[in-house]
Amino acid sequence: MIHKQVELHNVEELVRVEGRPGLLMQRVPETVRAGLLEKGRDQIRRAALLEIRFGLETGSAAITLASFGGVSQVKVFYGDYEVESRQIGETPTTIEIADVGLEPGFQFRSPWSEKVPRPSFGPIWRILVHGHEVHLLGLEGEGLRPPAPHEQPALRYLAYGTSITFGIAASSPEVTYVAQTAWRLGLDALNLGMPGSAHCEQAIAKHIAARDDWDIATLCISVNMLNQGIPADRFADQAAAMIRTIAAAHPGKPLVCIGLFPSYADLGWTWPEREVRSTSGEYRAALWDVVQRCGFPQVRYANGGELLDDWRGLSHDLLHPASSGMIQIGERLASVMRPLLPTPKK
Repeated sequence: MIHKQVELHNVEELVRVEGRPGLLMQRVPETVRAGLLEKGRDQIRRAALLEIRFGLETGSAAITLASFGGVSQVKVFYGDYEVESRQIGETPTTIEIADVGLEPGFQFRSPWSEKVPRPSFGPIWRILVHGHEVHLLGLEGEGLRPPAPHEQPALRYLAYGTSITFGIAASSPEVTYVAQTAWRLGLDALNLGMPGSAHCEQAIAKHIAARDDWDIATLCISVNMLNQGIPADRFADQAAAMIRTIAAAHPGKPLVCIGLFPSYADLGWTWPEREVRSTSGEYRAALWDVVQRCGFPQVRYANGGELLDDWRGLSHDLLHPASSGMIQIGERLASVMRPLLPTPKK
């Protein structure tokens, strides 16, 4: 969405929250959020690869943010190149950017001079935000403009899933498997990861189906449902409904369904105080069967155990991939998705 001459990427609605300053940058509209389960209504408010993007023709810009519910990470990029990193909390934090001509804080001339490659982004500023509920408190700058289409990737990748898709254990947002996959393929990422709450609800399925701003999508579904006691047959029904809803609305767009990654569940263990009614193997088999029977040729299955085949890629909880695991997933998922990508429109 465009707001005050900047693009808010992966933001569908700006929401006022009682008792808080500014506007919450939310990944789905309130009408969609209302149709999610209770935990999902909270988790979809968290920032996941949100970006504030703009060109700065003259002068300077000041972006003021605050994070509620926990500390969020902010990364500043100039095009494809990282400039700085910081953390933000409830105390308002202002990020200041100045137009300094051809040398925006770099040791050498701008990366777009001479012959430095520019595969994805042009000379635009990107304030990447990831973590908790991030509010936009202020946006100032006379020379601001939204990015032009040619200054951003031509194709967009939408990812739905659990906390693994969100990137809960990655050391940095650009190390999440969604960001890693997008980086390798030169795609623009839209992250709809929902920690602990990806239940394949029709509200989110219909939302994805109604969107026309993505070219390829993945559904990483769903260790949340396994861990929360949903039997494999019921999971299959809900997954099939989600896949049909999205695929029917976008018959020409690839949809990759990712089976469960390796986890403690493969060892027969369960999360404390949880009642698990199916095995991870049964969930993988159920999703594979749903994909084979769905009747949509653009829907594919990706084996999570092949995308991540080294247990050392997991964090200490033996569920969430850490940074090394995220990188491996991103690398292998990119190989799966590469031959499926459509030709960008000119």
